[in-house]
Amino acid sequence: MVPMTSRERVLATLNHQEPDMVPIDLGGVVTTSISRAGSEKLKAYMGITADDEITSQPALDVVVPSEQILKFFDVDFRAVRMGAPTEGPADRQSWFVPSGKDGYKAPYFDDEFGNRWQLAEFDYSPAGPALVKATIDDLDTCQWPDPWDAGRVAGLRESTLALRQSTDFAITADIMCGGPFEQALWTRGYEQFLTDLHWDKKFADKLLGKITDLDIALWEAQLDAIGDIVDVVCQGEDMGMQSGLFVKPDMYRQMIKPHHKRLFGFIKSRTSAKLFVHSCGSVYSIIPDYIEMGVDALNPVQTASKDMELPRLKQEFGRDITFWGGAFETQHFIPDHTPAEIRDHVRRNMEILMSGGGFVFAGTHNITPETDPAKGYAVYQAAKEFRRYRS
Repeated sequence: MVPMTSRERVLATLNHQEPDMVPIDLGGVVTTSISRAGSEKLKAYMGITADDEITSQPALDVVVPSEQILKFFDVDFRAVRMGAPTEGPADRQSWFVPSGKDGYKAPYFDDEFGNRWQLAEFDYSPAGPALVKATIDDLDTCQWPDPWDAGRVAGLRESTLALRQSTDFAITADIMCGGPFEQALWTRGYEQFLTDLHWDKKFADKLLGKITDLDIALWEAQLDAIGDIVDVVCQGEDMGMQSGLFVKPDMYRQMIKPHHKRLFGFIKSRTSAKLFVHSCGSVYSIIPDYIEMGVDALNPVQTASKDMELPRLKQEFGRDITFWGGAFETQHFIPDHTPAEIRDHVRRNMEILMSGGGFVFAGTHNITPETDPAKGYAVYQAAKEFRRYRS
């Protein structure tokens, strides 16, 4: 097979064609990368002294690895990201915005919605929802983030064009906002919003609608700037737990899917780029809904969750959606097995997923801080070894 560029390789697999090799992702999205501590260990293991990684998701303490690591492992993606707003309350952080090398240091921070996030050793967890006591009328008067703040897209088109013109990487527009459901959980509180879905549907629907309006405006600002340049646009929206959805499928279709349909439809109407949706956990029951709404790629394919077995997913949905992940299991397998066992784990999973295209190499989430660097190295060495299509 004629060698492809990274961009050609990615677009072929997203179109369910077999490329020359499986595309490899590490750091192309904030959910396909490595923790800051893990990156430092991996650099030391590989003898890399460059100090060029950036913290791409401060609340998760996730970095874009050093360019030397990306080149060594033949990574096919490079990401572009919106910037921080220049206006708004000075004591609020936009936590989807890169923060240089060192990330956040404070014991807590407040995000653009006013939600408090508490440091939990390496990363931050939601600890103080801003609207936990809000009424339905408060949703019209509370302080929402400004999606049109000029700082968000300042210089974005110029830098993205420069990346397109100087490289042949596939370009991702990285996750830059919480989806309607996930943002509602953070802003209302998990227990209260899940209660709202059952007992105060008008409030729940209005909150979901307000967040969807905001997400659409953020995407409009970004896609107006770079929608004609990027190859993949990425939206986050955790719908799953280890054992199943946060809500029953019927509840999803009644209360949440209409907002997803509006958001995903808007994105697809403003760009020809492929749509990537991130959802942790067991989302097997709504993959057909995602396909119906035009989602091109599902991430992270959390294989340790209920009903997320790779052979089943590939057989039932592999012709209609790309699995962006699932190549290695970061939560249980990688920490507890040897590099030789990891190599075999990666090989088996790639053999299941790569047939017919529709597979991007990535893990079931970011590589964690405690991961032995020899194991992280073994994962991506195996990817290089087994990525070539035999045909």
